[in-house]
Amino acid sequence: MVLDPLHWQIKLAHESDAPWNEAVIGLDDLAQSIRIICLTPKLSVPTEPEQFCDALSYIDRVPVEAIPGISKEIWEGLERWEPRILLDRVDVEQAGFAYFTAAIHWRPRSDVLSDIQRTDVDLMRVE
Repeated sequence: MVLDPLHWQIKLAHESDAPWNEAVIGLDDLAQSIRIICLTPKLSVPTEPEQFCDALSYIDRVPVEAIPGISKEIWEGLERWEPRILLDRVDVEQAGFAYFTAAIHWRPRSDVLSDIQRTDVDLMRVE
């Protein structure tokens, strides 16, 4: 389902041999944008130092501190930097040592597409 031809971006892929000419559109564009905002730390983009969120800064903390911190960072980051969505809730769970998952329940800002969507984001330290 396509929201609008203006809602698209280059598809990010984890595989080294992934094609660079693919795009994501509509809901896939929004879901990818959510993942980018959640996984990109503040200050990592020189031209936009305040953009994104600091959810990853909490993953080495005990769950009682990490879970509310991650939830708050994701909520505030998405509210500020992804105006095309309405958030319903953010559920964070510990999945392992320095590894949390965030289930982000959202819907696009559109009367036509009012079903709540869910995007899962794995947050872990990569070394």
